[in-house]
Amino acid sequence: MKRAIRKLVSSILTIVVLTAVYPCAFAMENHSFVEQVEENHILFENLAQLAPGESLEYVVETEDGEVVVGIKHVPESRCAGERVWQVWYKGLNTDVEFYMIVSNNKVTSVYDYSISLVGGSYEDAVLTKTTTYGKLTFKAKAIFGLSSSTCWLKGTVTGENDDIEVTWQM
Repeated sequence: MKRAIRKLVSSILTIVVLTAVYPCAFAMENHSFVEQVEENHILFENLAQLAPGESLEYVVETEDGEVVVGIKHVPESRCAGERVWQVWYKGLNTDVEFYMIVSNNKVTSVYDYSISLVGGSYEDAVLTKTTTYGKLTFKAKAIFGLSSSTCWLKGTVTGENDDIEVTWQM
């Protein structure tokens, strides 16, 4: 009887410990897919290993506070070998995102952007594409038009290992 209780308690403790450790191991594993190369420049590596619906995020400390830069493998495609990526930047008062389609390490299309600014507005939003990058550019304006600045979010295909560099200016 004591032996059975010990085995049961031991099994329960093992499950509790594994459950507590597993999320930490998973987060560390994902972290190896992301590297901050320099200020306003994140490299998302080995994206071929992301399943449709999975995403990676990286928190960046800035003068204005924390921002989150991320990329998601969108579970839709039109052709074999094609991957759709959602690229985003989320800050204290700025949310920007767009979608890009990549096939054979080349950007084939960009579409469907979203810009949300708290305490301001935007104008002249332009979504551009080359074979190496997708880029969303816009002019952010403060309340009452007191100031404005050109902002952008860009996803660049490096041409190897399905890596995508995300750069921005906000």
